[in-house]
Amino acid sequence: MSAACRKILFPPLNYNIVYSLEGVLDYYTTPSWILRGGKPAQVDALSELEQIRFTGIGSLEAFHTAGGISTMPWTYGGKVKTMEYKTLRYPGHAEIIGAIRQLGLFAQEPVDVKGQKVAPMDLFVAVVDPQLRRADPDLIALRVVAEGKRGTHKTTVGFELLDRADARRGISAMMRTTGYSLSITGQLQLAGKTAGPGVKVSYLAVPFEPYLSALSKRGVKIRELK
Repeated sequence: MSAACRKILFPPLNYNIVYSLEGVLDYYTTPSWILRGGKPAQVDALSELEQIRFTGIGSLEAFHTAGGISTMPWTYGGKVKTMEYKTLRYPGHAEIIGAIRQLGLFAQEPVDVKGQKVAPMDLFVAVVDPQLRRADPDLIALRVVAEGKRGTHKTTVGFELLDRADARRGISAMMRTTGYSLSITGQLQLAGKTAGPGVKVSYLAVPFEPYLSALSKRGVKIRELK
């Protein structure tokens, strides 16, 4: 583990909650849909752990979680051989969370506690959520890599995002990367620049270059990997 990582870990889970703990735990307990061999498949959340390095951060761990690629396994089934999404966390987080899940503390079925029916998940959230909310500035790290052929040649295309909280305005990195994104998408819709009419998923409806340009104007930089 790098010195950079040691300085910014958040004990005891190596994680600092910035939105809904219930939502995070749902990702950790629901199987993840991916594409394997060109067909939609499911893998267990928290599985297939790997280490990913980011310049200026150090090593992070990546593991499967639910919902990351939305409907893409069905949209691109038979067209793309492999497609996966993994969540990034500080090293050690998945092992700790896996042990808690194995103990049954994320279960939804109520158990008897001194004559009272209590869902383990509800108790866990009530006790743990306040302890994971700190004033520390958050960080968003994202990397997308696609491998394939352009003509007859193998090629790799990648993009990376590293965004930090705006302390001066009191806006977290999570707010910046989600709130700005939603606002931009809505403005593109109003301007008639999204694909339409009808209902379409965002990754097919939103134009790539105008979207990235609008994020960049707000200080959220997505760079192409070389």
